[in-house]
Amino acid sequence: MEEIFDRLVIRLLLAIFVCLVFVVYRFAHVLFYPSVKNHVFKNIDVHENSAETLHFFSRIVGLSIVVSSLNFHEGHGFLISVIHFLIWGIITALLYLGSLYLIESIVLYNFDYKDEVIKKQNMAYAIISATHSIALSYLVRQVITQSDNSLIILSILWLLALIIMGLSSKYFNFVSKLSILKLVVQKNLAVSFSYLGFFMGATYLASESFNQEHYNINTYLIQVVLKILLALIIYPIFKLGLSSIFRLKKVASDKNELKNNDFSPKTGIGFFEGSLFLASAILTSMIVNHIKFSTIYPFF
Repeated sequence: MEEIFDRLVIRLLLAIFVCLVFVVYRFAHVLFYPSVKNHVFKNIDVHENSAETLHFFSRIVGLSIVVSSLNFHEGHGFLISVIHFLIWGIITALLYLGSLYLIESIVLYNFDYKDEVIKKQNMAYAIISATHSIALSYLVRQVITQSDNSLIILSILWLLALIIMGLSSKYFNFVSKLSILKLVVQKNLAVSFSYLGFFMGATYLASESFNQEHYNINTYLIQVVLKILLALIIYPIFKLGLSSIFRLKKVASDKNELKNNDFSPKTGIGFFEGSLFLASAILTSMIVNHIKFSTIYPFF
């Protein structure tokens, strides 16, 4: 009975610590968005600004996903296990917030949080930002899991994951008919839904590439890079095949007209592109990761 009570107390204490991580996040939010320092510490009114609600709480969900990667093994010793849990809890939160900041600096470099969310209540911006929050949380969680409690391996995998996602975000301009910079200014939801499907698909491919057994870090990194390159070869086949089977009715004379400042594409175009990107990524992952050959073939 006493042992059961002790375990309950430990679980409660760890739950309180996780809550403290979210308190730290609220303060960290000020570091990333110093222009809204006074606004952040006010009570959040979900009825006043939907864009701010989506932007802020999508990060809460993402941080929850990342923190869920933590493990507590009492068998290693109670004090050591507690210290390990605390340190890795802080590290995972910092890695996640750092990933968000870097990716948004690449994708949304032309926009300011205060202008788009607080002043303009731009839902297109908020949806893209929420996409980053949720998608990156799964990738960071995968990286933390594969690091096997090694800070050196974690640093290497995290940097590789950020490079992959940074390059992937730039790939959107080549595969989509929609201009993310121009249409976000117009608060157009089509581009946000298109980007949602694209970035979720890219994150899924990257996460699956990291999800493999490894005994040697060099071999593991080579396998990850080779799977990413193989995905780049297979992905256009599915995208072209699906778009040919389920053809989109012509809505503009050419790609340049779609990217014209005066043209405002309907939300359905975004749904189509987003679904196409995500489906292609899922099918690509099946070909890349779920087909195994014997040892006479290359290991990728």
